[in-house]
Amino acid sequence: MIMPEKQLLQMLIRVQDELCITISINTHRTHPDNLSDRIKIKNLIREAIDRLTDKYDTRTVAGLIRQLERIAQELDINYNLESLHIFVSDTVAEVFKSSWETNQEGVHISNTFAVRPLVKEIGRQASYLVMLLSQSGVHLFRALNGRIVEDISSEEFPIAENQFYNTFPDKSSDAKHLDDLLREYLNRVDKALLRYIGNSKSVTLVFCTENNYSKLLQVADRPSIYYGYLPIDYNNIETHQLESRAWNFMKQELVRKNEDYFKELEAAVGKGLVITDLQEIYRACQDGRGDLLIVQENFHQAVKILSDRDIEIVDNNVGLDTIDDISSLLALLVDEKGGQTVYVSQIPNIELQPIALKIRY
Repeated sequence: MIMPEKQLLQMLIRVQDELCITISINTHRTHPDNLSDRIKIKNLIREAIDRLTDKYDTRTVAGLIRQLERIAQELDINYNLESLHIFVSDTVAEVFKSSWETNQEGVHISNTFAVRPLVKEIGRQASYLVMLLSQSGVHLFRALNGRIVEDISSEEFPIAENQFYNTFPDKSSDAKHLDDLLREYLNRVDKALLRYIGNSKSVTLVFCTENNYSKLLQVADRPSIYYGYLPIDYNNIETHQLESRAWNFMKQELVRKNEDYFKELEAAVGKGLVITDLQEIYRACQDGRGDLLIVQENFHQAVKILSDRDIEIVDNNVGLDTIDDISSLLALLVDEKGGQTVYVSQIPNIELQPIALKIRY
């Protein structure tokens, strides 16, 4: 069973085994590009094994090597996303596939895991519906970031082919009649979607023709539930093909959403509700005051945890109670108290770089 991202993060960040191996690699979704992924993964696993055998005695690392070799043999590259991350220690052997590329490709060996990819996945999480709409039928999928996680089967979906077709030979060239039939079909589709989502704020990305999408919006009771459309390609409607195109669209929407976060942060500055000092941020997160944590993607800082009130900035990420990347711990603390973490390429306000926390009080 695949462990949910938040549960996996909470488990990994608290592991204190003597040796924690993290292997990160950017990957490909489709064949034949993903063939190179297998080679890169095996090479990085071999690098990790060589580093372990060079630095530690055989008895200490034998179990770690067995786990790494097992993962190399069993890993299925046919379902890769944008990046893949392997976590192995004496008590852990987990593989996580991320919808985001990583800027930390390679092998990381410490007494803690490099969990930033998981934090990034959770902090930039987008949940949405994907509708495959044609007159031959309608399928509805649930997507989370770059993955379609469910082909929805309910009282409403899937919908059979359009039953509103012309049965009168003398009206086969009547454009208005044919248009009315199509609108009626799309109206039924819209009402089925509304019944399915109820009062939730779910948004739906539609794969269809431009004409069908235009008419769907015209007959829709709540046009705002439709996030946009992508032209349908009947030769490429497999699930992995849909999720790849849908995610490329949604990533651009998430970038635009960052502008809203920046505005929220600036408004909080004027109210004295933003802090940028790491020590103060750590204490606020421990106290449950963290509402919105914004972190630049290039920010990494190792710290030693002295207590639940104090941290010490260090240059070396090895050692007891040392955290490789404090932003990962901060993000976990914020999330546990109902806040949100967002990773961005750059915070526009230089005075708030590279990390800023909007607090509740």
